[in-house]
Amino acid sequence: MEINVTTQDDKAKIEIVGSIDERGAEELKRRFLEMDVAALKEAVFDFKGVTFIGSAGIGKLLLFYKNMAAHGGKIKIENMNKDIYTMFKVVKLDKIFDISPME
Repeated sequence: MEINVTTQDDKAKIEIVGSIDERGAEELKRRFLEMDVAALKEAVFDFKGVTFIGSAGIGKLLLFYKNMAAHGGKIKIENMNKDIYTMFKVVKLDKIFDISPME
């Protein structure tokens, strides 16, 4: 799995390519810990290259959300493939994250 983080002002763009399995979730957590969450107002995840996300990956996104929300920040997840988008809707993660399917 590849993670590319770019920050500009108070926004971060996180592009992920590959499968967010248990190993990927730990890498995601490590990268989140490197980020200055207090300085961010918005984090935009680009899931265009994500083929799978497991419960460990969702857990790490929720932890990141908790940290962002504590500082008044928001999370957006864009370009989700149909299966991941549907799964997020079914388990009501669309109530927590601003999500959008791949166009």
